[in-house]
Amino acid sequence: MFIPALFTFKKCIDFVKLRFLSAVSMKQTVDWHRHWTRPNPGFHEGQVNRYLSRYLSLFNLPAGATIFMPLCGKAVDILWLSQQGFRVIGVELSALAIESFFAESALKFDKSSTAPLTRYDAPNITLYQGDYIDLQAQHLADCQLVYDRAAIVAIESFNRAAYRDKMLKIIPPATAMLLVTLDYDQQQMSGPPFSVPVAEIRQLYQATYEIELLESNEQIEENSRWKANGLESLIESALQLTPKEIRA
Repeated sequence: MFIPALFTFKKCIDFVKLRFLSAVSMKQTVDWHRHWTRPNPGFHEGQVNRYLSRYLSLFNLPAGATIFMPLCGKAVDILWLSQQGFRVIGVELSALAIESFFAESALKFDKSSTAPLTRYDAPNITLYQGDYIDLQAQHLADCQLVYDRAAIVAIESFNRAAYRDKMLKIIPPATAMLLVTLDYDQQQMSGPPFSVPVAEIRQLYQATYEIELLESNEQIEENSRWKANGLESLIESALQLTPKEIRA
């Protein structure tokens, strides 16, 4: 590879380090901070997710169980779950999204630093602001369910295996998942949200989970922006992931 004279040896080393760090920290090309400054962020539903309310009972969670929401944004589901008597732990890169959640939910919160993460606490709710990759197993020691509504579809294809590997390292071995994904022609729309077909979810998780497709629905008529972005079809699917066995 030709390297211009101005590209010094030190810069070359720094470039290699950056590429390595980008890989291990799941650095994406999407500017999520800018995303949350938009008036109507595309990932925000603004209402309780229908699959969550419909299928949560399948998991037979005890009162007070802890549910983890990766890349939680300012989802209304956080408040709804807490009101059902569950404890919610979320992680979100954008401080604006987290503080918007508390403001729109009319909840007071305590804020503390647990570097490299910032922690926000309210009754039955703990949200960590920072990079998902910085979350550790001790943060999720009591987790009994992962609710992934808009996380896997926010991850670019080259990062999904790393996202899964990190997830399996930080959640307890017996943790089930309720996962919602999208399937559309990626050539018609670049994302995010990205297309992650059910077949890819199976490929990612089948080694450790039994995977049941709960429901699939055509969504192209439900939101005008899909067609405006050039899509002809968008399938939304909900899946139940049950651990095959207790991991060591």
